[in-house]
Amino acid sequence: MNSKNISIKDFLLGFLTCLCILLLSSIAGCGRTLSRLGLGDEKLNLPKDFKSMVSVSLHKENNGDTVKDLTYETLDGKFRSVEYRDKIWHLEGGITWEKEN
Repeated sequence: MNSKNISIKDFLLGFLTCLCILLLSSIAGCGRTLSRLGLGDEKLNLPKDFKSMVSVSLHKENNGDTVKDLTYETLDGKFRSVEYRDKIWHLEGGITWEKEN
């Protein structure tokens, strides 16, 4: 067999491998997707300055992603909100709530 000729079997194997890699990379760190597949609970690390939770809100965006907002009290008594997104490559933001003097 000539090394330049690719069989249908080799092509399909390569295509399915690429598809699997793409799917696994897109669901890694995506909320509860892995949990729904029976692979255990998703773990989100709490911020280092976390003291106590005030609230958690979840909302869906137009593209289907779920945004999780955690509002908590910091160790120094301030209140802060942090955003967690389904996809690891999306930017996540934060807000520190301060009282005007």
